[in-house]
Parts: sequence; structure tokens; C-alpha cells
Amino acid sequence: MEQSVFGLQAKIMREYYKDFSKYAKGRAPERKVAWVTAFTPIEILEALDISYYYPESYAAVIAASEKEQDMLDRSALLDMSRDCCSYSCCFNGCLDAGGGPRGVPPKPDVLIATNNQCNTLPGWWNLLADKYDVPLIVLDYPGEAVDPVNAFNYVNAQHLRLISELEKLSGNILDESKLAANIDASVRSVNAWNRVISFLSSKEVKATTLFDDINFLITARCKPDTSELYTLMADEIRDVPDAADDGIPLFWLGYPLWYHKDRYLSELLDGFRITGSNYITWWSLDYSGNSPYEQLFSAYNYTFLNLSQAGRDRRLSGLIRESGARCAVVLHNKSCKCDFVSARNVGIPQAEIEIDMIDRNYLNIDRAKAQLALLKETVCSE
Repeated sequence: MEQSVFGLQAKIMREYYKDFSKYAKGRAPERKVAWVTAFTPIEILEALDISYYYPESYAAVIAASEKEQDMLDRSALLDMSRDCCSYSCCFNGCLDAGGGPRGVPPKPDVLIATNNQCNTLPGWWNLLADKYDVPLIVLDYPGEAVDPVNAFNYVNAQHLRLISELEKLSGNILDESKLAANIDASVRSVNAWNRVISFLSSKEVKATTLFDDINFLITARCKPDTSELYTLMADEIRDVPDAADDGIPLFWLGYPLWYHKDRYLSELLDGFRITGSNYITWWSLDYSGNSPYEQLFSAYNYTFLNLSQAGRDRRLSGLIRESGARCAVVLHNKSCKCDFVSARNVGIPQAEIEIDMIDRNYLNIDRAKAQLALLKETVCSE
């Protein structure tokens, strides 16, 4: 039977959520369970038949369901400051409440955290490890700061230790042909997704669609259905009308606003048109290499958020040029103490807005409106 975009989306989501408490109805998962951060080498877990879940992504789901304020309040009562990462506060509040829009994920048998996106995550995962009394594995990716040969040896040793620990946990032995197949599936998903997002600057497609649908690349990138889904999406978008040339091309730099119905400040962007976003490229991982282990090193050591500032500026400059953007909205995210997404040297006017991707109450809407009005005036006067 011919697949559809909607059908594949439903299938992937059904598989991901089937063991959440809302659907499992007390049934124990059939496989061992890992909770992982967003840039974990899940191709290894998939090869070992271990289920994996993303607390950060579920926090976004909670905010999209307009439930985040209650969860943030609960977290504050547990002595987690509202100034902590809102993903962590929102998810921990959900655990305290015992449920969210889809319940809670099955309890972890192991926790895996990486530092190739945010250095606060290992701390959050330590709290979860204390709560559930399960092993915590932290993967350290040095990024561009270390000679590539030394960096590969360092990272590969950690990947091999991860495999050894997960083999003990699951009782399964890694089949390297399965690992290679999973990496190939991830490559196909990334390539298909890159085709999807290439249309943002030229076609009548809302950024909302891409902000929401990148979720499948995050949570299911090595599933064969994901590349098929994105291939169908790209074919559909290819046939939609070209975008009207009636708005200032704008680059959205930072997280989507998960609590907002459009995921961005659509009510304040009259006269602008989003033609690019760095967030939708973060999971376009580069699996270069001559072996599965070289591919994993390349993909997870050189994530966008693990690059130097100069590396991020180069990447962003290229993305902005491709988008045709004449200006940028830069989100100074309250949850991110290290300002790792801002463009420093990209050569276009920017409005830097104090905001948060989860906590809607943090935004000063009047100030943001004034900043965007000034940005428009600046661009129009050029």
C-alpha cells in the first residue's frame, strides 16, 4: 500500500510513544530503556535493541500542549530554580506530576548524556540518576579544539566503552552490520531532510512545519520510515507555489518557541518572511568516514553546537547566504547560560530578543515588538 506523509508520521509517533504510561497501561517495556540527550549516537542503541527516549523533546511537547507553566511551578517547589534550563524544569515537573500530554516515558535502565550540545545536560542527568538509581554514562566530545586524530581516538574509546556497557545491560552483542545499516539509514534521513528544508527560502512553506517535523530526525533518524517520510514531504513541497516576494527575508536564529502556535513570533513579523533557520539544520549530521566508527565520530563530535565560535560563524554565514536573508532575529535564550547560537560576524542587521523556548512568561512582548520595528526600519533604510 502506498504510504502518505500523515500515515508515516502517525506510524513513527505511535512506535515512539507506545511505552509511555498513557498507552502502556502498566505493561512493562519489552526492551531495556535509555533516556538520552539530543545528540546521542542512537545508532548504537538501535543496533543493541535498546529503546531510547528524549526528555528534552518531551518538554517541547508539554509546552506545545500548553501545560508547561504547571510543570515549571512544580519543579520550582522541588527547589529547581526557574533560571535553570526550562527543558529540565518542565520535564522534572512532569515526573513529579506523574503525567503529561502522553503520560510519562517508561523508567530508564540507563541514562546517557553528551556534552556536544550543552554543558548543563550532564548535571541534569545526574539528578535523574539519583532519582532512579540507575547508571549514568556521559560522553565527552572535544569538538574542534583537539587534533582530529587524537580526538577520534578519544571519542572512539568512549563509543567502545558505551557499547560494552550496553551489551552488559541488554544481554545483546553488537552486530556491526546492523550498526552500519543504522548509520546508512541516518544518512538517508539527513539527506532527505536537507532536501525538505532547502525549499524554505523559495516555496510557500511556513517555518512551523519544519520546526515541528524535524522531531522525526531527532527521535527516529536511523529508522527507515524517517527517510521515506522526508522524501514524500520534499516531493509535496516541491509542488507547492513559490513564495510571494512581499516580505523582508528573515533568518530565525535560535530555538523555536514551543509554546507558540506557530513556534515563532508570527504576530510581530508582519512584513517579514522567514527564509532560513539554523535550528532546522542542527541534526543534519555529517556521517563522513570509511568505517562506522569514523562516521559516528564525525557526526557527533562536530555537531553545530560543538563547534568553536569561528566555526559556528562560518556555518551560519553560509546558511544565511543560502537563505537570502537580509536580517536576523537572534533569540538570547534564557535557558542557555552560554550564548552558543548567536551570530557574531555574519554581516546582517540583527534584533536580539531575550526569550525562552519553553517559559512563555519570560518574554517582554512590548520590548520585542519595538526591537522588530527597529529592525524593519533599519533594513528598509538601507
